[in-house]
Amino acid sequence: PAKKAKVADEKSTLTGKSNAKLYSEGVRYFVKQRYDEAEKRFTVTDRKGYKPAASNYYLGEIAYYTKKYEDAIFYFKKSAGIYDKASYIDTLLLHTAVSLEKTGDKGQARVFYENIIENYAGKKTAKIAKDRLKKL
Repeated sequence: PAKKAKVADEKSTLTGKSNAKLYSEGVRYFVKQRYDEAEKRFTVTDRKGYKPAASNYYLGEIAYYTKKYEDAIFYFKKSAGIYDKASYIDTLLLHTAVSLEKTGDKGQARVFYENIIENYAGKKTAKIAKDRLKKL
């Protein structure tokens, strides 16, 4: 019974907060690599339509860092579909490419790596993309 109360309590702490508060808490938990806590918050902000591109980007990053590559691809596509001019788009594309590579879709991964090299020359992500493309 004590466990059930804790879950209910946690739910109410999430629903009682503003979207902005949930989002900023999500970012803080993400930075601390407390992915389960961050994921709960970004799931709510995404569902409520608060910063949906960034919320999905973070959900993608959480999936990526926990090696759930299929989920990562899903969230990254959703995020890029909402706003493809975000400051983090090159990282999103790189992590999509790595996720595609990890799930065995080397052809699509190659397309993403080439896109990054072409469009983000001089950025760290382009250098990483070049290195990964050589090893494909």
